Amino acid sequence: MQNTPDSYMLQLTEYQRERLELIEHKLKFVSEKPVVACIEGPGNLIPAGLYMDELVALAGGAGLAFPDGQDVYSTINEQNPDIIVIIPEEGSAVSNLGLMPALLQNPGFGDLKAVKNNRLYLVDSDFYTAEKLDVVDKTELLAEIIYPKQFIFGYEGAGWIKFEM
Repeated sequence: MQNTPDSYMLQLTEYQRERLELIEHKLKFVSEKPVVACIEGPGNLIPAGLYMDELVALAGGAGLAFPDGQDVYSTINEQNPDIIVIIPEEGSAVSNLGLMPALLQNPGFGDLKAVKNNRLYLVDSDFYTAEKLDVVDKTELLAEIIYPKQFIFGYEGAGWIKFEM
């Protein structure tokens, strides 16, 4: 059974709770949460799952809803997310940069808000799978991506990179 952010909350130290409360406090007056699509790829795209949606919510975003059975590309095109976070199947974000042009060739991808506004990000594959990062680290990393002007935790370049058009 995989731990979810909610189950981790019971296991957090006081310091970890304070780190999450900092994010919550800074975002207290944000009324519109950006829609964030977290997908595993960039080859065969699949939704990153409920766990990532919960982390996105902790980081102040709104996870993109992926209906069961609907094609990922169709869902992304229909819901037009503000931000796209791609978690490669393996390797670092940098090592997967070469796969991005093929992703962007998919019909409609160039017209997405996330792409037009340069809000396309690659995260190191071990961000999602490694036990070394706890729920707080993962939440901080996502908060840094979602709200780059409000948060600088030091994960840029060492956990995620922005894909520039």
